[in-house]
Amino acid sequence: MKNILNREKIMSSIEKAIDRIKTLQFPTGELGGRVAQILDDCGIAAKKDVTIKRDEESDIDTAEAYKVIVSGNPDPCLTIMARSGADDYVAWVTDVHQG
Repeated sequence: MKNILNREKIMSSIEKAIDRIKTLQFPTGELGGRVAQILDDCGIAAKKDVTIKRDEESDIDTAEAYKVIVSGNPDPCLTIMARSGADDYVAWVTDVHQG
């Protein structure tokens, strides 16, 4: 029973993190820091344990794909799609999903 409750708590935390990440607008180059802070705030992973890797193979049209990796887990926990504005100064998240 405890494992089921813990799993539900983790899923709820991930859903909260996804909802927050979906609303991000940020200066280009700050995606990693912003996502790491959100995962830390939601109790998913410490900021120092979060790595964001560019995944050019998963790009869709003008949206760039990024994989979120948490230390100790070889599989990405999230995939983030983000676009940059015309001046390439501001970027925003267009989609986030698990995996």
